[in-house]
Formats: sequence, structure tokens, C-alpha cells
Amino acid sequence: MDIGSMTAGEMLARRSAAEKEISGLIGRFVFSYSRFVTGLHICVAWHNDGKDITTYPSVAEDLAVADLLKKIEKQGLAKFGRGSTAFKKYKSWLRSAHHLREARNIIMHSRWGIEPYGRHATAISTIFVEPVREVVFTSDQLQQLCGACDDLMAELNQLREVHPL
Repeated sequence: MDIGSMTAGEMLARRSAAEKEISGLIGRFVFSYSRFVTGLHICVAWHNDGKDITTYPSVAEDLAVADLLKKIEKQGLAKFGRGSTAFKKYKSWLRSAHHLREARNIIMHSRWGIEPYGRHATAISTIFVEPVREVVFTSDQLQQLCGACDDLMAELNQLREVHPL
């Protein structure tokens, strides 16, 4: 259907359908990201063959994802050294994990709108944030983010198997 020839009713129906799809994908992302964060906690807690696992619960609640990623980086640096192949692999993984974390922050800390013709959603920075920042998300991008959570966790598990922290 040509967008220019849409009636107001057709436009509203398309927008409503897009909102339903986008909100469902954001919900899926929340669940996927939650599993990702759980995996990060397990990785950090099990550092050094779990020798400090009994003290981990006392600090776990206060650790944001950025903190968990910093701990993984610190653990990798201490165990393998900056120039090692293993540390470089962790650093590459960490870059991707930080991109995912940044996308999550945009998704969770924004106001949302649906483009009038229902082609995409826009995450708009919260009120009083200057300059206003807008990030467009398509359904495909949100689906990719859901998959990225699982893919990054699988990659981290593989790294830990080959190069245990």
C-alpha cells in the first residue's frame, strides 16, 4: 500500500500494529538481556575457580552491567596480560557487550514513539535531557538485539571454556 494514499484509519491501524510488535520485541529483549546479565554474574562470581563465590552475594546486587564488564576485563588482564591472544579475544567480546549494554540503556531510559506510518519506533531521550537524542529502532534491529544477548553469552561461555578466568 502506498503510504501517501492511506486513510487516517489505515494509518492508525498500521501504527497500532507496529506499536504492538515493537512493544513485544522490547519485552523479549528485557528477558534476553536478563539472561545475559545472569550469565555475567556467573562469570564474575566463578572467577578463579569459584574461590571467592561465598563473598560474591554481598556485592552482587550493587553491580551494574558496566561494573560486571569491567570486572571481566580486569580478570582477563590479570590472568592473561594485555598483549595475550586470550585477553584480546576478551577485549573484542567486551566491545560487543558494551554496545549491547548501551542499546539496553537507550531502550530502557527513553520515551517511545511510533513513526506515524508505523515503519519504525523512535526512542527519545527522557525529558530535561539536552540535547534531545532520538534513536530509530526497526523491528529487525530489535530482533537482532534479542539474538545478540544469546550470541554474546554463547561466545563468552566458549571463551571461558578455552581461556578460563
